[in-house]
Amino acid sequence: MDGFINKKVLKAAWPIAFGYIPLGMACGILAQKTGFDWFQMLMMSTFLFAGSGQFIALAMIGSGSTIMPVVMTVCIVNLRHLLYALILNQYIAGQSRLYKAFYAQEIVDETFAVNHTQFARLGKEWTGSNALGVNFVGHVSWILATVAGLFLGNTIYIDTALVSYALIAMFIGLWSFHFVSPSLVLTGVLGGILALVLSFWLDHMLNVVAATIIAAAVAAAYRAMAEKGAEE
Repeated sequence: MDGFINKKVLKAAWPIAFGYIPLGMACGILAQKTGFDWFQMLMMSTFLFAGSGQFIALAMIGSGSTIMPVVMTVCIVNLRHLLYALILNQYIAGQSRLYKAFYAQEIVDETFAVNHTQFARLGKEWTGSNALGVNFVGHVSWILATVAGLFLGNTIYIDTALVSYALIAMFIGLWSFHFVSPSLVLTGVLGGILALVLSFWLDHMLNVVAATIIAAAVAAAYRAMAEKGAEE
């Protein structure tokens, strides 16, 4: 277990675990209002580890939607995870298929942000086991928070509108790990602005996917031009 859950892993994963407390509890409360029991919540959080996907699925189920629109919408919302997997594959390409299957199941925005930062900073010092450990801590934290929220749904009231603010705060905290150069900060700002602008035309989180790709392409082109200029 030393290479799976250790001090290094816990230090990297604690912002995720802490941030999931209000988000997961709000998701559990929404599930309770929708009519889920604790076992259904447990299964949903285990096999659909995607915060935004779960919130959307619960909202659609609560409004009486049939299963296929729910499935299709969740798939569209989580398309960005394919982009995450492509980016992270360069670091885990040598791992087994079984490892990749478990790892892919637990790629979400937060675990991607933490693991990508650690791989970029530490190189080979951040191992595949460390990355899987971060995913595991995040997933378990989410499961516990959502199930706890469901049990507390009848006893306490949490305005689910606050979830958006909590989610933004957590992402700002995770993004702060990238404050190592002006170019990375500007790339993040550009991505955020583009996501807001594209939200007028794209929905179901496609604006985030498009903004990420465009901002990353602009940053890569700028870096290539800068390196070419330095060589000349």
